[in-house]
Amino acid sequence: MAKTTVTTATLPIVDLIRSKPKLKYLDIPKYRADVVISVTTSGMLTAPKPVPSTAMDRLKSAADKVMLDYEKIITEEAIRLDGKIDALMKQPTKKNLALAEQMLRDANMSIKNALASAEPAAQKAVEKRLKEEGQKDKLLKEARVKTAVKVTVGVIKIASSVAVLVASHGAEVTSYKTIVMEVYKLGMEVKQQLKDEAKLRKDLEAALKAFLKLRESALQQALAREGLDDLGSKIDFKAPLEALSKLGKSIKAAGTEVTKGKDPKAILGSIVDFAVKKIKSGLADIEKARKFYREHTTKTMHRADALGAAADKLMKAMRANKTLKEGVKIGAECMNLKRQGALLNKKLAEREAFLAEIQAVMEGNGLKIDDRTTLQKIAELDKSTLMEEGKGLMDIITTVKDLVENVADAVA
Repeated sequence: MAKTTVTTATLPIVDLIRSKPKLKYLDIPKYRADVVISVTTSGMLTAPKPVPSTAMDRLKSAADKVMLDYEKIITEEAIRLDGKIDALMKQPTKKNLALAEQMLRDANMSIKNALASAEPAAQKAVEKRLKEEGQKDKLLKEARVKTAVKVTVGVIKIASSVAVLVASHGAEVTSYKTIVMEVYKLGMEVKQQLKDEAKLRKDLEAALKAFLKLRESALQQALAREGLDDLGSKIDFKAPLEALSKLGKSIKAAGTEVTKGKDPKAILGSIVDFAVKKIKSGLADIEKARKFYREHTTKTMHRADALGAAADKLMKAMRANKTLKEGVKIGAECMNLKRQGALLNKKLAEREAFLAEIQAVMEGNGLKIDDRTTLQKIAELDKSTLMEEGKGLMDIITTVKDLVENVADAVA
């Protein structure tokens, strides 16, 4: 009966991926591999000597070359996958993260299936080498070999930085949505302010016209009290100071028959006193209307300023984000919003200047400013309405809101 000897040698591979590639988004684990080669030799009378270690080393070398092929397979798969994930992370959304995770599962399964073929491939390579050895050493000519490959299959994982990137991207988009809702809220407030502005402006205009009419009639009534109606027939009371100057000259030139022996200066003083008392009775109404309009204008300016600041905040956030697909478009709309806001503020500044002139109307007991100048300016103010700027603002704000909400929906 033939005697046999089994010589065993182990090729330990601490990590199948001996040279780790530089990857951006993937972590490659260790793939521990142990290749066990068992060579059985036989003799007729006595058990043959063990296979020399040098020969066993050559068999291990043949197996190692096969294992190097699997290192290449795993490395190339990891590099390819990392590139695909890099493309997805240009838009680091939850949806793209889910796609990346599916790709990874597919890749890990592919690697696992590939490694399952490592043992038969190593067996074939070792058998080929053993045949070559048998041509030189008759001990090995009839030898049999068994090759066992045990691989501790690791799992390629997405680096933790990807989850952080996706989470931070989602948080950023959420913050953009918060800012744009602030923009929208301020825009709606400005819109309402502009609706109210038209009414308050009409109230102010009505109060101003009523006051100017009162001022004119007060002077005429003062003349009538003195029995001097005829002297005022050729005087334009819309310019009160100029009218009083002309009236003073007319009274002085009228003679005692008209003045009934009264001192012209005393008559003029009496006229002015009566007119001023009458005019003062109407100052409260115009001051009330002016105050309401002034406070409304100031409030609208503050809202418009806050709107511009919020648009600027959103625009800066868009410029800082290099991965947001719609960032450039949103940033451009924010610039349009700021420009439209500047136009609105310019018109609001015109109204503020006009309010100062209304206040001047009331100075000097309401007798200093020419009626025609004041009425002309309020007519100009009527032409320069704010609703066009308000509509332009809301159109842009709605566009920005829709763009940011689309981005937020994509991230969700």
